[in-house]
Amino acid sequence: MILTLKELAEYLRVNERTILRMEKSGKIKGTKIGGQWRFNGSQIDQIFFPASQKESALETDEEGSTSIINHPQIGIPVSRVMSEDRILLNLTSKTAEDAIKELTDTRMLNGLVLDVSDLREKCLQREKVLSTGVGEGIAIPHPRDPIPTLRSSAVVVYGYSKDGIDFNAPDHKKVHMFFLVCSQNIELHLHLMGCMARLLKSQEFVDALPKCKNNADVLKLVMEQERKEFLNRDEQ
Repeated sequence: MILTLKELAEYLRVNERTILRMEKSGKIKGTKIGGQWRFNGSQIDQIFFPASQKESALETDEEGSTSIINHPQIGIPVSRVMSEDRILLNLTSKTAEDAIKELTDTRMLNGLVLDVSDLREKCLQREKVLSTGVGEGIAIPHPRDPIPTLRSSAVVVYGYSKDGIDFNAPDHKKVHMFFLVCSQNIELHLHLMGCMARLLKSQEFVDALPKCKNNADVLKLVMEQERKEFLNRDEQ
């Protein structure tokens, strides 16, 4: 993804002058096209959101056992694959099946998925194997297999249910916050699951999610939490 100077400044939550200073010092690279700055989004992600090879993602297999799988250094943050257009702050579903249908609504995915019904079915099949509810009112539904025909490297859809939905979570609590994850390949899937695990490990972040008043607030919260994690790792 190619970003303008203004878009990059908004993405990193810094002043445009800060971006220009980083470019001048060689910390980041940009190119002027017709007098306007352009930056490679993927390169920016690699610089500011590096994935540690020592980090791992917890993945549950079909037998219900849990294994730790080390993921490669990909670097793409969750906020990069989210969009205000794919955030639902008022889920109306009452059942797990309907929640997945709502989270995979064709109008919301905007042609990113060639066959939405196939994605939906794969997510439902995954729930039949074992609930993707992780407890404390959170679920991370995802298809059993990667979606190679996805027209983006990955997509994360966020949904919030005020009343909560029975999702057969391990703690038997209703789920209010949903992060539906799908990607083109297993490596990226494991990376994003690891990123989600780190995000949701922050109680401050989890407590702030239900307080978001609009879609922009949700995306801003995710970006700020990822930036905070990056700065904390850089200080260690």
